[in-house]
Amino acid sequence: MRYFGVEEANRLIPLLTRTFERVRPWVARVQAIVRELESLQDAGAGPERTAPVRAERDELIERIRIELEQFQDLGVEIKAADGLVDFHALKRGRPVYLCWRYGETAVTHWHELDGGFAGRQLIVHANDFTPSYLS
Repeated sequence: MRYFGVEEANRLIPLLTRTFERVRPWVARVQAIVRELESLQDAGAGPERTAPVRAERDELIERIRIELEQFQDLGVEIKAADGLVDFHALKRGRPVYLCWRYGETAVTHWHELDGGFAGRQLIVHANDFTPSYLS
């Protein structure tokens, strides 16, 4: 497994930012489509009305998946398609996540593996996180 140091994770922020700038409108459209499909179903609309809407939703989801897949290949975990990302890290030898969300200019927080976004803590010493490509 790949473990990121803070500096290494920060080198990916420009690419992540550009990617989420492209993807976020698609995510918003998918959310709108889901609401539209719920309304159509509530109104008793048949497949002739819902099929084109579902097709648009499925196409957008596939575009999002393709855009974000490159980060999975790099060992980055996308936690939310609108821009929440975790990087596996070792903090003084203990597995944790470095955490970044869209709009932040750098990785400045970390959290425990089971802590989630709510458990984010400020990075005090970047050198506490050692990069490694070994498991």
